[in-house]
Amino acid sequence: MTLDEAIGRFDALYPNAMDYAAKRDALSAFDGRLYAEILQQFQGAPEGFAGYTASTPGSVRLLADFPFDDIYVKYLFAHYAAVSGDTARYNNAAALFNAACEQYVNYLNRTRKRKSGGARLRAEAAS
Repeated sequence: MTLDEAIGRFDALYPNAMDYAAKRDALSAFDGRLYAEILQQFQGAPEGFAGYTASTPGSVRLLADFPFDDIYVKYLFAHYAAVSGDTARYNNAAALFNAACEQYVNYLNRTRKRKSGGARLRAEAAS
C-alpha cells in the first residue's frame, strides 16, 4: 500500500478534518517505530528508514505488506480519535489496531528468520 492509498482509504472510511501532512507525519512516526522495534530484527528488512516528509512522493510504499497493510488505516483511525479527544472511539480503534499489530508480528515470526547476533544472556562461570 502506498502513502496516498492509506490516507485515501482512511478518508473514505472515516471522514475527518485532519490535513494530509498530519496524516503523513502520523504514518511516518508509525513506520519509524515499526522499523525500529520490529522489522529490523528480521532478515530481509529494509536497510533503514528515514521517514516521510513533504518531499516524499505519495506513491512511496509503506513498510507493512498486503494482507497486513490495513494496519495503516486502523492506526490513522486510532490516532485521529486520540487527537480529537473521542475516548470511546479511541478505545475501539486502539483494540482493532492492537489486534492487527499482533497478527502482523505473529506473521513475521512465522515466516521470517531473525537476524543472528541479537542480545543474549551470558551464562555465569561456575567458581
